[in-house]
Amino acid sequence: MKIYNSSKSVDIVKRYKRLFPDTKINVLRNFAVRDNDVALLCKRFRSNIGGLILDCGTWTLNQAASAATSEITVEKYITFLSTAAKYFDFYFNFDSNFEPEGFEENYANQLKIEESGFVPVPVVHDIGGKEIQTYIKKGYRRVALGSKQIRTLASLNKAMSKFAGTGIKIHLFAQTSYNLLANAPIHSCDTAMWAREGGWGKIRYWNPLKKGQNKTDRIYMEEYIPTGATNGITFSKYQYKKEFEEYLWNTFKLQLDDLIGKDRSINKQLVNTHYFVQLEKIITEIHKKKGFDTEE
Repeated sequence: MKIYNSSKSVDIVKRYKRLFPDTKINVLRNFAVRDNDVALLCKRFRSNIGGLILDCGTWTLNQAASAATSEITVEKYITFLSTAAKYFDFYFNFDSNFEPEGFEENYANQLKIEESGFVPVPVVHDIGGKEIQTYIKKGYRRVALGSKQIRTLASLNKAMSKFAGTGIKIHLFAQTSYNLLANAPIHSCDTAMWAREGGWGKIRYWNPLKKGQNKTDRIYMEEYIPTGATNGITFSKYQYKKEFEEYLWNTFKLQLDDLIGKDRSINKQLVNTHYFVQLEKIITEIHKKKGFDTEE
């Protein structure tokens, strides 16, 4: 399976490549953010990354102020696809309505894009309605789950059971929960946490000494004065502080000060990116052992 890093910049790609020349990051770029990095990743630096996929920008459309959304329309998305679609492994439908009753609107956009000569990946927002069965009957070979209804393994399994035996590849939007990924035949997912976690002062670390199957630790580096409750583990109280510092140095040639000093943002992004590269490999091996056919 693949984990796509959302809005990954060329700078991070280059820095990570210098550290790990034999590893290629999978990248998701957003139609709502059409900066110079998009063109560079599509062309000049395409060989430096693994998979490259395109989000349609509707999450931004639903979150941003109305003044910021004039460039995010299905018509402009189609125009962009006319020149850029060939650079992406796949791209998603313009699912402008995130509500369970939004199927008709979203499917109309799907058909409009298809009439223009492109085949986007349809996105499900109601796992209990007719969406999934419609996409199966129409013969789509990849479908994305973007439903707010998917919060637990039980709800994910409810959706996945409808795809059983179809051979359809499933993309799970904005979700990298170990429990979900390890226990369902998900082909791909995406995350922005490689950047966001660092912005919150946190590092994700796959701790080989931690008991249990999920060895993820989220370590708060205590670089800010907290204004409320802090989720995760504070570094000063971390049981595996010594081992974590050795990991930072042996893997990245970084010390603790590098995560809280002037280059803290870039350094935390690199460390968190590596966590998701590791997680992708770990989940892929789990899927193989469970007999899930989730390789591209």
